[in-house]
Amino acid sequence: MSKARIIKLLKILQDKTDPDHVLNSEQLITMLNEQGEDAERKTIYSDIRSLQNAGYQIESVRDGRNSGYYYDDLKLDGSELRVLADAVLSNNFITDRKSDELLKKLLAMTNEHERKVIEKTLTYRHDKTGNEQILYNIDALQKALYEHEAISFAYFDRNIRREKSYRRKGQRYHTIPYALIWSQDRYYLIGYSESHDDFTHYRVDRMERIETEKTDHQFRPFDVSDYVSRVFEMYRGQDEVIKLRCEQKLAQEVSDQFGDSMIVTAENESHFEISVRVQRSPVFYSWLFKYGSQIEIVSPERVRREYGEMCKEVMERYGQL
Repeated sequence: MSKARIIKLLKILQDKTDPDHVLNSEQLITMLNEQGEDAERKTIYSDIRSLQNAGYQIESVRDGRNSGYYYDDLKLDGSELRVLADAVLSNNFITDRKSDELLKKLLAMTNEHERKVIEKTLTYRHDKTGNEQILYNIDALQKALYEHEAISFAYFDRNIRREKSYRRKGQRYHTIPYALIWSQDRYYLIGYSESHDDFTHYRVDRMERIETEKTDHQFRPFDVSDYVSRVFEMYRGQDEVIKLRCEQKLAQEVSDQFGDSMIVTAENESHFEISVRVQRSPVFYSWLFKYGSQIEIVSPERVRREYGEMCKEVMERYGQL
């Protein structure tokens, strides 16, 4: 048995076959010959049997002209790979170069037939960053999470000219990493600040010079999903239980926004009321504002007044009052 031949045979089957595209022994012999390997029917049968005995899922078809063999052990099917490929191309925190590298690796996990279908139907690519530092940051933060280490780092904003402006006059931040999440095309680190005795979050693409250090911090249970829903897409504010009155036609949008965290407290043919715990913040108010009079804050009264004042200021700015 030629080890080189059997490896080449396996690669041919993996790349060129599936249940709809089989190769018979004569076709396999020709392809192996093109790669410099001698083969005949007997060796094809023997090599395939050896691969099957080794655990490779190689199936045979006996159907007249369509007889042959195919590889049936792909780790991901076409639809799964398509979802992952779209995720790679639609995010904006991975550079064009790295996106192309990841896409090539993903598509190498399927055969050439499925690969052609995916490549020809991928049409959208988000505007990309030119900074690959975020990938090194993710690697460092992932290690700190796994090792239960503390980190320190520099944190910056960018001004209108895209120049870096370091917070705290360049002094380093310190936190205990609890989670890495991807939200709204951004990567965020959620960490615990021992000095403030609270959780907070940072954009990974704004972190620099990450260093890890040992810690005796006693890690506590932490619900990432709850944190994200309450903080409302990474904007902090006062935690509140708020009751909203919504028109029935917004049931899908409201359900998408709050999911299982909302409690339906009243309902009729035209409206429904929910109670939901959110962080009272500009982002929460902007979400309300886009629905105009279709969603009303019922309580607490102080939140209702605060939102009303914000709406009044906007109308005054445009000379509507």
